[in-house]
Amino acid sequence: MGVLRLAWFELRRFRGPLPRLVPVVLMLVPTLYGALYLWSNWDPYGRLHHVPVAFVNQDRPVDVAGQHLDAGGRLTESIMHDKNFKWRITDAKHARDGLADGDYHFVVTVPPDFSATLATTASAQPRQAKLSMTLDDANGFIIGKMAEVAKTQLQQQISATAQSTLVQQLYGQTGTLKEQLARSADGARQLAAGVGVAPPDQVRQGAEQLAGGLDRIDATVPAPPPAQSAGADARVLGAPVVIEVSNTHPAVLYGRGLAPFFFAIALWVFGLVGYVLLRPYNPRALAGRAGAVKVAVAGWLPAAALGVLGAFVLYAVVQLGLSLDADDPGLSLLLIALAAVTFVAIAQFLRAAFGAVGDVLILVLLMLQLTSCGGLYPVTTTPEPFQALHPVLPMTYLVNGLRVTLTGGEGERLAVAFAVLGGYLVVALIGTVFVVRHRRMWTMAALKPAVDL
Repeated sequence: MGVLRLAWFELRRFRGPLPRLVPVVLMLVPTLYGALYLWSNWDPYGRLHHVPVAFVNQDRPVDVAGQHLDAGGRLTESIMHDKNFKWRITDAKHARDGLADGDYHFVVTVPPDFSATLATTASAQPRQAKLSMTLDDANGFIIGKMAEVAKTQLQQQISATAQSTLVQQLYGQTGTLKEQLARSADGARQLAAGVGVAPPDQVRQGAEQLAGGLDRIDATVPAPPPAQSAGADARVLGAPVVIEVSNTHPAVLYGRGLAPFFFAIALWVFGLVGYVLLRPYNPRALAGRAGAVKVAVAGWLPAAALGVLGAFVLYAVVQLGLSLDADDPGLSLLLIALAAVTFVAIAQFLRAAFGAVGDVLILVLLMLQLTSCGGLYPVTTTPEPFQALHPVLPMTYLVNGLRVTLTGGEGERLAVAFAVLGGYLVVALIGTVFVVRHRRMWTMAALKPAVDL
């Protein structure tokens, strides 16, 4: 028998609706992995307008030189028309709560003295106004890098607002100066006309008006700054506003920020490999008198135990070798242990229900979760299909939970992660129990299978 014929016989082993899909799906694995991953990360910076950002304006307008300055309000109007991010105008409490809950990726706050500080730009002692940008690495590490884009764009908008404020104030001072000069000129004319022909009271009145006008001019025109402060004043005029960035729960290191994503991949891959080497249930127990629950749990326990040990070894290696230094090591270990046994249970169910096709399904689920869990870029920067998958896939909750236990953050999200992963564990085990019960209904196809999967 020739080589080609032997190869053809290997492919012909896959008979039946599901087994016939195995060669097709295997052929599509590179496309599924490469195309899906590229699609989800094709242009994340081009989709920043989907990223929700809170904007808080606490500025108190001021009146300077007869001009009403509301720099915070003008900046708010500019932000409302900005299309670079999904800006949400809100108050400080809702912004703080939204950042903690992950509803906002960062918060920009205009302080109460914003207008008052900008008003000093045209004075002899200009001061630099400040805005604050607050991040939280518990919402994702890469978003901090994206915030640099927001900082640059916001700086441009603020500079435009500050320059407009400066022009407005100078215009107001110029108008006041013109009025004062006009009044002084009137006084001078009255004084000149009154000397020698006007009564002494009229001459004295003109002199007082001229002197008063000159005093007001002196008060309006700022004195030149001292030589030693000229450089500092020039810097303030060149950059009237600075944005101060803070991080509520900083990951500090790039690796620590991405650890939740890579921990999740490692634990899922263990489930895939585990049931390539282990059986999802014992065929001899299936033919015996043991209950379906006992058979299903007995098939799950070996892989689950190895998965927990493997997760702990992974954590120990990263801690000892890379100084992971989790914010809460105990909860981190508990969460990865739960994820390990849950991912194993899902793999067991798919392998028990679909045989070799189940292995392919586990791999496909891995690809979908890599692109939909928000482990790298915020899920809001991915196409809509991945955003729809995001809340229904288990890896999402492991990533979200580990971000809290590793860097700190809102405890409610951690509770949700434990609850959802626990729910997936129970559902997967129940599904395997039903598969075992179904397998006990012997058919001719079961007694004489077309292919040993």
